[in-house]
Amino acid sequence: MHPRRLIVLSLLGLLLALWSGTGSAAGPTVDNIAVTITAAEPPPDKVAKRMTASITAVGEEMLAGRTVADVETNQANYEKLVREIFDRVLVGYSVEQAVITPGTTTRIAVVLEPWGEVVRSVSLELDSGGLSPEVMNLINRDIEQLEEQVGDVLIGLPVDSVAWAGGVSKVVIRDLLANQLPEFRSNLEITAGQETHIKLSLIPSGPVVDTVQLSLRSRTIPNLLLAEAGTAVREAAGMMRGLPVAFVERHQKYFAGVVQSAAAKQSLVSRYGITLTPVVEPGVVTEVTLNAETDKYRLTLEGNLDVGREDDTTSAKLHFGKYTGSRDEVFLEIKVIADNLEWDFEPGWGHKFTETTFAGLKYNVSDHHSTLWLNHYIGSDWMLRLEDTPKLDYYEVGVRYKLHEFLSAEYVFTEKENWLRLTANL
Repeated sequence: MHPRRLIVLSLLGLLLALWSGTGSAAGPTVDNIAVTITAAEPPPDKVAKRMTASITAVGEEMLAGRTVADVETNQANYEKLVREIFDRVLVGYSVEQAVITPGTTTRIAVVLEPWGEVVRSVSLELDSGGLSPEVMNLINRDIEQLEEQVGDVLIGLPVDSVAWAGGVSKVVIRDLLANQLPEFRSNLEITAGQETHIKLSLIPSGPVVDTVQLSLRSRTIPNLLLAEAGTAVREAAGMMRGLPVAFVERHQKYFAGVVQSAAAKQSLVSRYGITLTPVVEPGVVTEVTLNAETDKYRLTLEGNLDVGREDDTTSAKLHFGKYTGSRDEVFLEIKVIADNLEWDFEPGWGHKFTETTFAGLKYNVSDHHSTLWLNHYIGSDWMLRLEDTPKLDYYEVGVRYKLHEFLSAEYVFTEKENWLRLTANL
């Protein structure tokens, strides 16, 4: 039991014991207690409600069930008792007057006078606990009404009463946080004064983001160029580390926007007209994927190592394309076979049939033959590749899987042999 309530009940019990047996004549009894509180400087509503509830509880303990005649007979004693109890309990206030109006609904009217100085303003300090300024701004947006609402509880209270009224503030703050910032628990430190200061420390609740994995992906820009933006994007994505997973989920769009903004500041974005599409998948291991594509160029560089093939096992290919419209591309592919340093130059044309299907024609300048080709993407990691060279009666089918942004594995089928190709996406 709370010590203050214990004092009240002990005092009440002692005094009632002294009056037991008086005024026990039959008649109507007290069934309800109605309390009113007035003061020259009224207490805040939430505190007034708590005072009313306390006085009502004491009034019910003291009067309920007694006859109205008994209350009338001992009215002066009961009023004195109310004053003595709440002079002890309501620290910061004096009970100037307590008037009881007996009846089946007995009314208790209490007039209070605050001591000394009262709280004039409330300031709220949020302990960042190492969170980034961007995250703090986000949290402040979530709880922007909190300082005003706490002020509603404390402003106008006597400074000496803040110690017990602070309990009301803590309940208010925790109720607000449960609605506005449910992913955190809070600790409060209240320094009472005319300018009362509250320090609010937030503690993550539930699972938190332990690791942020960043993946930069593009079908039109080499990874070597994307790496230019990697440091800034990785730093921006790192702000999620240590935050509750549920908080990141609730603000998924915000964090995606932060990642996008960090990448958009890099010069390569404007240089190549890159469109950025970030995807944040919250979790203890949060995955951030930044897709970067341009509709001006298609530039790729890859190195291939074929396992299980008899000849031409090591090669590299540079693709440089320029879009001539929203769907058409002219390009030049340069391929070098490391085994014999043979070079192939293949200019060509490509057309985007859908967002996932590309096809076209390229011509080998050295060997004077044409190749029909088709690339079809299946999700973000799989691709089906087809090539057909009618003059050589040769076809090649590849099923490629992106292991990560820098490495893919492809199984290649031809009429005569099959092999595994490891592709470094540079």
